[in-house]
Amino acid sequence: MRKHDDLASAITRSPMIRVVVPFIFGLWLARYFQANWIWYWELFVAALIFAFWLWAVRLKYALRWLPGVGFILLFVAMGGLRQRLAAVQLREHHIQNIGHGAEGFELEVAELSSIKERTVRAWADVTSALVEGKPVPAAGRVLLTLMRDSLHAIPAVGDRLLVSGRLEPIDRTPDPGGFDQRLWAAYHGAAFALFAPAEKWQLIRANKLGSGFFADARTSVAQWLRDSGLPPRERALAKAILLGMRDELEPEQNQAFVRSGTIHVLAVSGTHVGIIYVAVVWALVRLGKGRRARLLRGAIALCALWMYAGLTGFTPSVLRATVMFSLFTIAEMVQWRIGSINNLAAAAFLLLMWDPVMLGQLGFQLSFLAVLGIAVFYKPINLAWTPPNSVAAFFWSLIAVSLAAQAFTIPLCLYMFHAFPVWFLPANMAIVTLVGFGVYGAIAVVLLHAVPVIGPMLSVGLKWLLMLLGTATGFFATLPGAYPAVRVGWWGMVGMYALLVFFASWVLQGRRSSRSITLGLLSVLLCGWAWTAHERNGQRNFTVYDDKDNTMCSVLDGRTLYAFRTAASERLDAKLEAHARNAGISRVVICDSMPQVINAGDRKVLLLPIGTTPAPWDTAQKVGEVVLYGNSRRARQYASAFRPDSAVKMVLASSLSSFARKDLRQWSDTNGLRNFDMRANGAYVSPR
Repeated sequence: MRKHDDLASAITRSPMIRVVVPFIFGLWLARYFQANWIWYWELFVAALIFAFWLWAVRLKYALRWLPGVGFILLFVAMGGLRQRLAAVQLREHHIQNIGHGAEGFELEVAELSSIKERTVRAWADVTSALVEGKPVPAAGRVLLTLMRDSLHAIPAVGDRLLVSGRLEPIDRTPDPGGFDQRLWAAYHGAAFALFAPAEKWQLIRANKLGSGFFADARTSVAQWLRDSGLPPRERALAKAILLGMRDELEPEQNQAFVRSGTIHVLAVSGTHVGIIYVAVVWALVRLGKGRRARLLRGAIALCALWMYAGLTGFTPSVLRATVMFSLFTIAEMVQWRIGSINNLAAAAFLLLMWDPVMLGQLGFQLSFLAVLGIAVFYKPINLAWTPPNSVAAFFWSLIAVSLAAQAFTIPLCLYMFHAFPVWFLPANMAIVTLVGFGVYGAIAVVLLHAVPVIGPMLSVGLKWLLMLLGTATGFFATLPGAYPAVRVGWWGMVGMYALLVFFASWVLQGRRSSRSITLGLLSVLLCGWAWTAHERNGQRNFTVYDDKDNTMCSVLDGRTLYAFRTAASERLDAKLEAHARNAGISRVVICDSMPQVINAGDRKVLLLPIGTTPAPWDTAQKVGEVVLYGNSRRARQYASAFRPDSAVKMVLASSLSSFARKDLRQWSDTNGLRNFDMRANGAYVSPR
């Protein structure tokens, strides 16, 4: 196989790599060593003076590397200072210090999460709090949920709101393998949620600069799609692939994209920005290759990219991709001979300087890993085979791009999602192509839907295209073995990245030393996975799942999960599937009824509906927990006839009404019993 320039030489030709890597290290360091911000300022000034002294002084030839070390230390200190300045949770007026005593807040909408007919969810930054009737300075980000009626317009990014309500910490325990709201909120820099009915919030100042215009345009585009006559399912897909708004998607549609490995097309990101970029460049290709044509084409491309970023709400994923494509466009306009890895590093540096919180966001990590994979592996993969004709060359280039993008993202995806979409390669080739046509078609429908004859024809064509997209996604999602469980730990992920680097060095550069390291790493990984699989044979726990409509609990014994539930539902089946995938369970035994007693290792668990009369307590049962469930309002009468041991823990299922949970909590406190309110705390998971 033909040898190629290795990654080390590419890094040598990319000076921004030597900037962004120490800067990221400084960000990471400051997240774990939260010293006073003055200390970080002093460290930065000292590093600045040291770096410029090394640069100005005449050093011997043998010490020519010292200025480089000085500037590396400077960027480490810069990263630490930037992270410390961005850490609002360490400030005295952060909402975690004053939030419990505040009865209202003034907030600025930072990002819209979902928009539905009656509710709006958004990430908002607190600017002040109302404590004992007086406004006080406050800072921090919250997950804001607003109820709205006909008198309330949809808030836009940058709007100032006055909200009455109490902060609730986002600390609910997720179901095993289920959606972790705590982690999701942490990615956005939030640890609290705020809910407000329609009468408890009001707009006090609309943002009239930039984002307000784009928010109005975004709302108008969504309304135009609604007026286009598209059926609900296809309209939901059009909103998702064009605007990134997934609020109308049905759960099975979203799950089909997950299982086929194409969920990224629903999060407006690099794929969509690339589609817009390609369309603009292709439309202006006849301008020629001269200097004026190059500058004009680049200026129009930059305007189109940033207009589309504004239309999609300046979400972090679009912002990342827009910055990257903007740097590529500027480099082409001025004909800089700069590698793609250097542009990628420059984009990462600019974005992290703007918002260091992005470093912990999974979307940020996956976006840059995908582009890094393309920059490193696309050319070697594409040159590995010479297609016989232009058609084969086109499809081979698509395969090469998909494989290169997946190379650096697979280990992180396996670590985070515990599964691997087997059919991702053909699925991406088919679905990304359809999404490209879908984006162009949706833009055409938005612009021309009101034109007689042409508008309805475009709407019909887009409807059939989106139906084909949905069918193709469902086809790949339901193929045999489409989404098998694959569990990789932290060190397993690190080992996979090391294996990937040395394997590429062996195959693409032909280095013999890398072959031995590759085989050694592979052996270590296989032994580690075998030991992890052995440990799973001894896993034991008892779980009560967080579900407001039904009650379901399970006992995990090795690789077998025994589940008991009050009724069958698709939602509960999905919870069991997620649990099995996360814990490496090979067999699930389901009983659609709730027994009164479950053996959980060295203790018993009682499952008692509060609508029945409790049996006399048997102290010889060695009961560890009592799960109370049901929808009866007779909680007070039930509790008065129930006399368990003081060592027993009472688990109040999410299916209990608020009145029942309140009565049972008071009864538990009065009788000195421990209680776990699942509606407030989430799922109950107890080791056996």
